[in-house]
Amino acid sequence: MIVDAHVHVKGGDRYMREFRPAEILECMDEAGVDKSVIFSICLPSRPSNALTMDCFHAAPDRFIPFSHVIVEEGQGALDELARSFEEDAMRGLKLHCGEMKEPSRKLLEPVLAMCYDYEAPVLIDMANNLALARELAQEMPELKLIIAHLGAPDDEDLAEQFIILAEEHENVRLDASYCHRPWKIPEAIRRLGAGRVIFGSDGPLIHPAIELAKIRVCKLSDEDFEKVTCDNIMGLLRPV
Repeated sequence: MIVDAHVHVKGGDRYMREFRPAEILECMDEAGVDKSVIFSICLPSRPSNALTMDCFHAAPDRFIPFSHVIVEEGQGALDELARSFEEDAMRGLKLHCGEMKEPSRKLLEPVLAMCYDYEAPVLIDMANNLALARELAQEMPELKLIIAHLGAPDDEDLAEQFIILAEEHENVRLDASYCHRPWKIPEAIRRLGAGRVIFGSDGPLIHPAIELAKIRVCKLSDEDFEKVTCDNIMGLLRPV
């Protein structure tokens, strides 16, 4: 089974596109992807999760829903996150530092602590904020933390620093989606082990077949390929 761990129902591109279930499923079928982790961003917390669940209900056997909250909503974000876990059975949380005016551990900690309590993984786009990623990894070592895009999709030197961060902190996993320096993917797998790198596409705007090809050319063993493309993300999901 192949699982895409990073798929948008609403994206963060300049047009903030929305993607319908049929469009996502078509891309999945073309790429040979069995299941996708789906989420919305760029909306307030409640509408974002409502959009995700609308997509999920179109194909519950193919989609794995992740919650999304705007952390600046404060208690409202916490209430919505708890509701999404308890009522919608969301399996994890997606955060994006680019949505935050001043991202900080203080701002994020209440939401991340709730994810820890619910045994939920957090997929977070750090928006190149290595210092914050380091602080989160150090101060919340039990959190199931997935850093998107190898940390920095467009900056090889910064991606290297995120790999070093993951080498230093076993709670950090790296999502390989939308990596413009694809040679860093097999390097990350070699240095971290196949159990700490996760396939994702940042689709459907980026076709999953493109990102899956970057994994296939790593020439992994069958066992390691299965870890990267399925077992790693499935093993992190919040139990329901």
